[in-house]
Amino acid sequence: METREERNALIQEHFGFIIKTVSEITGRYVEVGNDDALSVALMAFDEAISRYDEERGHFLAFCKLVIKSRVLTHLKGEGRGQEEVSLDDLQELGFDPVDERPVSQTDMKVEIEAWKGDLEDFAITLEQLADESPKHRDTRERAIDISEASSKKRAITDHLFTKKRLPIRKMSRTFDVTEKVIKGSKTFIISVIVIFVKEYRALLDWIRG
Repeated sequence: METREERNALIQEHFGFIIKTVSEITGRYVEVGNDDALSVALMAFDEAISRYDEERGHFLAFCKLVIKSRVLTHLKGEGRGQEEVSLDDLQELGFDPVDERPVSQTDMKVEIEAWKGDLEDFAITLEQLADESPKHRDTRERAIDISEASSKKRAITDHLFTKKRLPIRKMSRTFDVTEKVIKGSKTFIISVIVIFVKEYRALLDWIRG
């Protein structure tokens, strides 16, 4: 892990990149030393250093996504800006359950925005989903299977959408899997159940592969 001095050196080395990214997001000149968005971006870059691994792709591409997410959230809190997350954004954040099928980018964009709103009801952000999604393909596929099966069980979906949490014990018994397996992928499973229940067709094609 980098020391504080090494992190500061990395931030200083990429200070121009950070300023340029903030300017692209906000569409305005960034005043160093007097810009809240820049302060947010600097903290986001530091966060990205902690979270980055090689599986997430190019380091600066990942940093840009984290900065974008944090700055847009900041602007949204001020009543400015509207975060739009694309399929590429999701993949760069690390949420890439299966190989992508060709889908309509318009349909995908509409569904992602709707899905994002659905996930807010469960206090799930796309950043959190990216962090907590299963990293191994077999684990992801098992979680997708559990999600699809759960979406067809009224007792499970009623519990989920009413209480905003999974009935883990019931699911464990129903699908003959350990509670640990479900708990380990619970954020991902909730998110995918929503896709199946709401029948987001573009996202279903993407997630099924």
